Amino acid sequence: MNIRKIAVFVEGQTEYIFVRDFLCAWYEFDANKLGLECYQFNGNKENKIPYPHGTRDSENFYLIYNVGNDQSVLSKMLKEAPRLQNSGYQQIVGLNDMFSDAYHAKVKNRQIDLKVNETFKNIRKNIIQQKKFDKIMTSHFAIMEVEAWFLGMYDYLQKINSQLTPELIKTQLGTDITQDPEITVYHPAKLLNDIYQLVGMKYDKHKGDAHAITSSLSKSDYIRLKDSGKCESFKEFINDIV
Repeated sequence: MNIRKIAVFVEGQTEYIFVRDFLCAWYEFDANKLGLECYQFNGNKENKIPYPHGTRDSENFYLIYNVGNDQSVLSKMLKEAPRLQNSGYQQIVGLNDMFSDAYHAKVKNRQIDLKVNETFKNIRKNIIQQKKFDKIMTSHFAIMEVEAWFLGMYDYLQKINSQLTPELIKTQLGTDITQDPEITVYHPAKLLNDIYQLVGMKYDKHKGDAHAITSSLSKSDYIRLKDSGKCESFKEFINDIV
């Protein structure tokens, strides 16, 4: 029997894979505690995508929607909110990357701007309040991308290739990945690809790339990141959904 029913709307494939695999790891693949189904919007149609887990009667049931467009996450949430609310969903949560064309237009020097971050977050919050969904709906940004959260768990890199130590990365790329990537890395996906290329690999946001990372992560990795004082947007997001 459900304790909670939550709908999560994300902007793209990497985010949907992250949320799906994070939830499976967090609930330790216990089908009694976790049920989830994943869908992708194609116009106004919902197409089921891999992989479901548990059932709709699991204690915590999640619908994960891949909107497939960073500019449409909030509008889809608002459109679907009455239906989801009537179906017993207590929370509707959105996840976008802060890295976007709209952000680049505001920040010409390609540096993370904390004031601009707050502006973008407040715009979303105000729209949700105006639409009177603020009791059940929240919107989150990964700063600057979900890949920043992967970088925050940089120990996984040595599972991918044992040569990818923080020391090698700092020597070759001049980047200290032990620092908080939400403050230091404007384009996390690019940095991740640069790191992979050090050992003849590449990261280009394909489905297999994201899953190779999430499959190497465990609940303890996520807990360490949450408690590390880094990647505050990760902590805020997962505190909202688990």
